[in-house]
Amino acid sequence: MNQIKSQHYHQKSQPNLHKSQLNHYKSFLPFLLVFIFFSCERVIDVDLNEAKPAIVIEGNLSYEKGELEVKISKTGSYFGTSPVEKAENAVVYLKNGTGTRTEALEVEPGLYKRRNIPIQSEMNYSLHIEFEGREFTAFSTMHKPVEIDSLSYDYQPEARFFDGGYRVLLYFSDPPKVENYYRVRVTKNGKPFNSVSDIIVFDDSRLDGKGIQVRLRGQTFAKGDTAKIELLSVDKNVWLYFSTLREMANANPGSPAPSNPISNFNNGALGYFSAWSGDEKEIIIE
Repeated sequence: MNQIKSQHYHQKSQPNLHKSQLNHYKSFLPFLLVFIFFSCERVIDVDLNEAKPAIVIEGNLSYEKGELEVKISKTGSYFGTSPVEKAENAVVYLKNGTGTRTEALEVEPGLYKRRNIPIQSEMNYSLHIEFEGREFTAFSTMHKPVEIDSLSYDYQPEARFFDGGYRVLLYFSDPPKVENYYRVRVTKNGKPFNSVSDIIVFDDSRLDGKGIQVRLRGQTFAKGDTAKIELLSVDKNVWLYFSTLREMANANPGSPAPSNPISNFNNGALGYFSAWSGDEKEIIIE
């Protein structure tokens, strides 16, 4: 996390951000994290060379859409190459803080959804999975969304670890006196960045209540491209999960197989359940 005094901006890309406002964004956060998505063969690797198959759960509850989406699979050994097995015919349901239960339906093998769920901010939710005689539960708190103030971009020449091109800068104001945890999702011309190097998470440590500027270093754009940026508010458990993924990604080559990322599920399941709210904006690279 670096502090910067000044930064050059492309004026056409950010007509609503005046010079007086730039002083508000004193904190600059470059991030590059690793996450393996459900569409890949190995969703999450197990830390032992020869491990029994483990249940992997990716649960997302959206505040804006009122939608629950849960992906469930099995994964094998750390160095295994066999395809992921989708977990079919599981019982999946959500409970809110008052105990109201909402069932999710299996829309395709291993994928469970439910739409039009009444969602409340600052409420605790629990996700329950019943599969092959076992039950897995995780808890997540739905926090209020944090608005994006504006977007900008600038050109970055080719460097040792980065291709040359335009990179987007995100500006927002962190709510004061509240611990906040964030995740950023980036889409280019309607196609999301979802490779192993495109997950961005951070918290507001030492930045509480301040204006924050984030340069999205991992995603490169060209003139004419449209970038959509989503700023998601997540809870601490989800932030911890992705933070431990970052530590695993940064492990030195040749080091022992890393531990699994810290999951908020019980009973030995891997993965996470995230109740999140968010805001989004688009910008055209001119």
